[in-house]
Amino acid sequence: MTKRLRLNVIAAALVFASLALVACSSSSTSSATPSTTSSTTTTAPGPATTTTLEPEAGVGRISFVYGPVTGDCIDLRSVATGRAVTTRAIPAADATLKSDKDVILRLSCDLPHQYEVIATPSAGLAPTPTPTTEQFVAAAKKVCPAAFKTYVGIPYPSSSFEVGWVLPTEEQRSRGVQVIGCTAFDPKGKLIGSVKDSKR
Repeated sequence: MTKRLRLNVIAAALVFASLALVACSSSSTSSATPSTTSSTTTTAPGPATTTTLEPEAGVGRISFVYGPVTGDCIDLRSVATGRAVTTRAIPAADATLKSDKDVILRLSCDLPHQYEVIATPSAGLAPTPTPTTEQFVAAAKKVCPAAFKTYVGIPYPSSSFEVGWVLPTEEQRSRGVQVIGCTAFDPKGKLIGSVKDSKR
């Protein structure tokens, strides 16, 4: 073998060795890439979080003066910074409008709401002098529990719901309005769905 031929063979061997190294390097890089991708794609996402169930005022009908209607699902809210926001997380018995910033928001009963109107009896009070708040509350405590069974389907003492009321405002009382909106509410939070015939 001549010296020139020997040099050609050595050069060819070096080229082959270089190609082999590049192939191995490429192979190891490509095999490392999927494992990295695999480890990042199998990481479980964090738990989703939700805010307090609070339907926007735009999905309901705002009333600054409210005449209760049996079957209405309502929230007592306050207008603050241009938005109707819930005045309390846990409803109380009295849902009467007390200031010019208070509003009643009528909602679909499928949405979270504080109260459902179960009856609209008259307080039956003497028209003059104009009945007081205390007289209306006493009347509500008398007539609303009596109306509970007809609407909900079980007697009030057996229910997990509480009885509440929406009374006429002072301005309405001065005009002789005596309609009481008797309500059912959940003392633990908001209702979703109607309480009518729920037997709860």
